[in-house]
Amino acid sequence: MKYIFGLGNPGIEYKNTKHSIGFEVVQAIAKESGIKINKESHFSIFGKGKVAGEDVTLVLPQTYMNLSGNAAGELLGKDVKAIGDMLVICDDINLDIGRIRLRKHGSAGGHKGLESIIHTLKTNEFARLRVGIATEIHKGDISNYVLSPFKRHEMRNVAHTVSLARDAAISMIEEGMDSAMSKFNKCKGPAS
Repeated sequence: MKYIFGLGNPGIEYKNTKHSIGFEVVQAIAKESGIKINKESHFSIFGKGKVAGEDVTLVLPQTYMNLSGNAAGELLGKDVKAIGDMLVICDDINLDIGRIRLRKHGSAGGHKGLESIIHTLKTNEFARLRVGIATEIHKGDISNYVLSPFKRHEMRNVAHTVSLARDAAISMIEEGMDSAMSKFNKCKGPAS
């Protein structure tokens, strides 16, 4: 069983915000694969089905970003094998919109959702797919930026980025991490 966690914030006020692009990617995987994300448990909404012939659980934590580890901990517990089969999809303010970055493991890089998962699971040995949300240079507190929606003229790039991330996640399941990293880590979206 593969577990794909899309990080974001629940609630209508956070729908379509930059910080919730992980939700959008997982919903795009669900749509592509015909999986319904409609079960509620373990601080999450989730759905099970097949992606590229593999059994997959698609997860949207409902704990708010900074407590994402609660959902991961409840679903995976101490199952080390499951942690190795986990992919976390989250936003990245250090990547331009249109760019994605697949990694086998690594630090949180300042991302509060990843920090929470690493803290709860006591390991950073899980795959992550970082989805670029930067559209301008930022200094200081970035909270207002990540919690705001994309601008209308950016939506073409957002749609492309979500599709690219969806395809990268499916490729990782179908062809393996190394192949997916080689294929998708250098991709750049259309100019806005």
